[in-house]
Amino acid sequence: MPSLFKAGVAKVNITPPVGFPQAGYAGRDNVSDFIDDELYSKALVLDDGETEIVVVTNDLIRVTPQLTQQVRTAVYEQLGIAGDHVLLCASHTHFGPVLQANDYLSSEIMAAFDETYVRELARKMIGAIRMAHDQRCEARIAVGKGSAPELAFNRRTRKRDGKVTMSWRYPTPEEAAELTFGPMDPDVGVLRIEDLHGKLMATLINFACHPVCGVDRMYAISADYPGHAMEFVERWEESVCLFSLGCAGNIVPIEREGNARRWIGTALGAETLKMLQWLGAGDRPASVGLSARRISVELPLKSPSPQEQAYQTTEVQALRMGEVLLVGLPGEVFVEFGLDIKQRLQAEHIFVLSLCNDGFHYVPTESAYPEGGYETDSSPLAPGAGEMLADAAVELAQSMM
Repeated sequence: MPSLFKAGVAKVNITPPVGFPQAGYAGRDNVSDFIDDELYSKALVLDDGETEIVVVTNDLIRVTPQLTQQVRTAVYEQLGIAGDHVLLCASHTHFGPVLQANDYLSSEIMAAFDETYVRELARKMIGAIRMAHDQRCEARIAVGKGSAPELAFNRRTRKRDGKVTMSWRYPTPEEAAELTFGPMDPDVGVLRIEDLHGKLMATLINFACHPVCGVDRMYAISADYPGHAMEFVERWEESVCLFSLGCAGNIVPIEREGNARRWIGTALGAETLKMLQWLGAGDRPASVGLSARRISVELPLKSPSPQEQAYQTTEVQALRMGEVLLVGLPGEVFVEFGLDIKQRLQAEHIFVLSLCNDGFHYVPTESAYPEGGYETDSSPLAPGAGEMLADAAVELAQSMM
């Protein structure tokens, strides 16, 4: 007889101190001066009696490969869970802390950077995983999909002459009439985990939109709209809510100033809450099979000549929990790839996550390079690298279906 499925969840506060340098905008000329809301790492541990998998979501701009490896190593040593079964991801808030020295912020700002925070960050993630592991109890899982098309748009808009322009904010009605908008992904993936009494334990949200609200609060630390969405669900359901970013490399919120964080977060949280009410897991089997795999991928970088071709080594990861499949991609992935992966896999419950285990730059489509624009100009990847990443993700996912 199969073992009963178990789950545990925990969260820890990872808010940096005021005065810590922030990541996300090269134009900042000072350190943080306020905390609008707290940042968290949240760990979900699932166990089918034979296999355990771990998902850690973080209110950070990204996670580094070094941080991922440090956490995986400690989790294996302390809990015996293999690194292939541990996924770390970031919400991509542009109002969180810098995680390593960089060259796009001034030396004066970076003088406030403290490696101690990063070391403590790893310890807190590991601690959250251990707490979640210690609190495992028999549980059931359910999954559904909502929709929030009104919250975001593709910022790579096309003029009547065919040229692509960057629409950092949603155009006025007059401007919009002259533009063609690219695709976006309206899906709100919702994973519900409850105990055997029907009490909600954890929710995982998956949604594709850059967390770049609050640009009028550039020096305040914030989890942005994902933080408001999670807090909304947690307040109503007295549980832990986690957020994972979909493929949002070219997707931005419909509003970016004033109360935009609260508006968009509340709307996303409300859509999640609506889905949770219908996702009763009580009629689901108490046994859920788990599996996990990850593969290394080498993506070509821009280079002056074929003789000098260089590569970015990264990874793709997939976690399966019963009928649910999480596909974890590195970097800021264009929405077209998320839509493509879902379409090619033709499975009902697929969450495509970006900024997993590695936080290198944009992953544009090959067709976007000749069009130009911020993402393609700043990406270190060569044209076609994104398609290679998507192909690797589909192949990996298919091997687990």
